[in-house]
Amino acid sequence: MAAKLSGSAKCHKPCVTVLLIGAVIALLVMGAGCHAIIGGTAEAVYPDLAQPEETEAPITFTSYPSSTATEAILGGQAAGLNCSIPPLANRISFKHSVDGSDISLRFRQACVIHDFCYRHGYATYGYTQADCDTQLQQSAFRLCRQFQERKGNTLTDVRTMYSSCEQEAKTVLLGVSLKGAGSFHDRTRSTYFEYDPMPARANDYVVGRATPENRVSDPNADYGVRTFYFKRNLVSMRTLGKSSQKTPAYTPVPEARLATPPMLTGMTDSVSETPTSPGSLVSLARDGANDTSVKLIRFGWLSSSSPLKLALTLCPGDNIPDADDPKAKIYACRSDTDASVKKFAVVEGKPVIVSLTHRGTAGSPNISTVKIVQQELLKPEGRKDDIMTDYPLNGPMVTIRNQYRFLSHDMLMEKDASGEASWAWVFARGAPLNRNGTFGDDDSGKNYTDYVTVARQQLGNNHANNVQRFTLNVKETDEPLSLVRTDNAGHSVLVGMAWSDSDLNRVESEKPAKQPPLLKIWRINAAAPQPEARALPVQAEPDTTMLTPLIVRLSSQSDPLIVIPQVQNNRWQHVENQEQANDDVLKIHFTVATIKTDKSLYFDPPTRLHCALSLNRQLQSPDAKTLRNRTYSILNGVTETNVSPETISAIKSDLAQRWRMSQVIASEREVVTDQQKGTTTHMLALTMVFHGFPAMSFQVLFNSIGGKLQYYSPGNEPRFISYCYQDKT
Repeated sequence: MAAKLSGSAKCHKPCVTVLLIGAVIALLVMGAGCHAIIGGTAEAVYPDLAQPEETEAPITFTSYPSSTATEAILGGQAAGLNCSIPPLANRISFKHSVDGSDISLRFRQACVIHDFCYRHGYATYGYTQADCDTQLQQSAFRLCRQFQERKGNTLTDVRTMYSSCEQEAKTVLLGVSLKGAGSFHDRTRSTYFEYDPMPARANDYVVGRATPENRVSDPNADYGVRTFYFKRNLVSMRTLGKSSQKTPAYTPVPEARLATPPMLTGMTDSVSETPTSPGSLVSLARDGANDTSVKLIRFGWLSSSSPLKLALTLCPGDNIPDADDPKAKIYACRSDTDASVKKFAVVEGKPVIVSLTHRGTAGSPNISTVKIVQQELLKPEGRKDDIMTDYPLNGPMVTIRNQYRFLSHDMLMEKDASGEASWAWVFARGAPLNRNGTFGDDDSGKNYTDYVTVARQQLGNNHANNVQRFTLNVKETDEPLSLVRTDNAGHSVLVGMAWSDSDLNRVESEKPAKQPPLLKIWRINAAAPQPEARALPVQAEPDTTMLTPLIVRLSSQSDPLIVIPQVQNNRWQHVENQEQANDDVLKIHFTVATIKTDKSLYFDPPTRLHCALSLNRQLQSPDAKTLRNRTYSILNGVTETNVSPETISAIKSDLAQRWRMSQVIASEREVVTDQQKGTTTHMLALTMVFHGFPAMSFQVLFNSIGGKLQYYSPGNEPRFISYCYQDKT
């Protein structure tokens, strides 16, 4: 979003419109005391909102790679993460102290997760606007405990400790309630992007992961993708492909922990001795927002078993009654660090939980700092302590002011040539650097919308002095950020996606953009902190929605690829005649291009694939029975076999919307292309995981020939795929 928005702008950003309170502000008298009136109004509307009494910070968004080939998933719809507030609304709504930080900077962590919720929450987790707003309120209250001085008697008056800050939080929530309705993306606009590390409010959602598989002769039989259906703390699994099958029962999450999304470790049991599953999938499961500790849960199954069985198990060691048992093989598959940001990573050949603490550690209450803590997951018998060292980002015993600024960004892992995490990148908006290179104490965060400060810390043992601190001209409209390896040697660039300023204004006004969004990169140790930018190499297909782009790496080439899916918009929502009711075709487009960064940023000529789906054949497939009956029941109260054209169009409308909300997974597959010679080829696989009903998913394959990608068709599966063709250019 644009850095400054007028009160008349209609934008997708609820946390900008947060303070555009419309009629409420119009009734207020300009001048001193207005913030008290608005604050009083917020208190009157929300007098008894539940407050978390523990001091844990709110969650920080994160991105979950859906395959080992995935380098980055560019979520956010290129709209940025701007939380700026118009000056007038800011001045009359909130109290301000000399050199105090902007209210939008203080509440930025809550704002960012709320923006993602409004854009992607419905498609990904089934979140409603009320879910997003409630999460904003709770996150804002938690943030109060990070930057507000305590008030009152802390022993006897817990509810009034942070009363002034909590009034600000209620004012933020009031603004969202009054002006956020048009900003929420419901099923007609939401797109898929996993961002929530602890989807506690989600009760009915599906995530997909591509798992490492052996070579296959029939890629249609099994796409190499597993989907996981989460229902409270229960999980079921399905294999995708012609031989699709699902587990007959749900598996409970151990200890009734929150069913957090599974992560690909990139490791196997035989190589790492890590207690991971055959599919190398684990989850860092929390007990709730009031407990920062996590436990590692394995996702395990046997692909050959019938019926298919899914096992969710805690690591060995967590279930051992007597930890002093000399025969027990102890694994430290848990993390008790006081942190909201945690990552699973492979560091120096060891599986590690990398945490970003915002209050030091529980054992150092007198040191205000931000620290990277590494906890090794596999410990030899008899060794109790981690060998991985911790790294305070400002150096040992050096304080960091305003630690909350480090929590609104995901901590990124820079990988080496082998794919192991070698450096951690931690970001803070508006934090200055002293002359000696450490983070400064400026409370105001002046010009924070235009730059970030970065701490790039080497991971592993004994690297405390190998930290780089620098600033980059990364605007809020450039976020979220990702790290991408650009060659086989492990060199990386920082990547963001954004609209041009003129197109951003059009998008905020719900008008179509004239040009594709920009891909931006920042080079490590570059002479200038300015980004390089190029428009994405995608054609503006009429009446289509661009889904979340992905950046992937294939073993057959050194340069990364960008994958841009587009889905034709729903045109069956308002049927007026029989011709519209008979309309059958939904088109899905894939653009794949090589990203070149050797001298300057550019794209090789892209490969474009166009697929046509027959919605009539899809809705008649056996897997669509539940969808058909659901629509019949909604429209007619009972299920039917003979229905009107209007009812058929309502089902097609539902199918079209679900395709636009679908998850796209890019992976690498080893396909046998010549049975007699035993020739195999590593191919790029793009899987469209159909929203809510993954049995109706499909996959397309690309073979690399002479350095160029060519569509590889092993036969149209499933039957509702009418055709796919590649542009000849």
